[in-house]
Amino acid sequence: MKTRGMMLLCLLLVGCDQPNDTQLRLDASRQLQRTIDTNPLRSSCENIARGREWLTQHTVERLKAQGCENVFRSATETNFVRSETYRHAMTVVCGAIEGKSFTGSTLNRRFIYSSEERALVIEPMSDQDKTRFEGQKSLQQLQDDFNRQTSQYCQ
Repeated sequence: MKTRGMMLLCLLLVGCDQPNDTQLRLDASRQLQRTIDTNPLRSSCENIARGREWLTQHTVERLKAQGCENVFRSATETNFVRSETYRHAMTVVCGAIEGKSFTGSTLNRRFIYSSEERALVIEPMSDQDKTRFEGQKSLQQLQDDFNRQTSQYCQ
């Protein structure tokens, strides 16, 4: 009886160290916030916009010339549209976010977050989305990579 109780307790505790869906989504949101706020283009876009909500046509043209129409203005103004947790060989959170760019347009992007690797990939939509490691790849190659990862991990 005592052995059976110990075995039952062990079986119940197996997997308790795994984060639940809420923890995974919270980790993904923190990583998204960090990624959006540390975008290298963000500071140059902020210098042009100067924190103003209402922009002149000249300012919008300068922002577009810098590629700021593809940069999220603020992580706090970016929302999850959807998110789903998938458990395969690796646990990932896949989803979509929506937010405003520096030019005022709405940006919609998909993302994949791996808590085990602490890695976040946001769907590339422009050349500004390349990291220094991806500089040699074309935008089409990056989009193909993202779509392949989505079909591999997010189903």
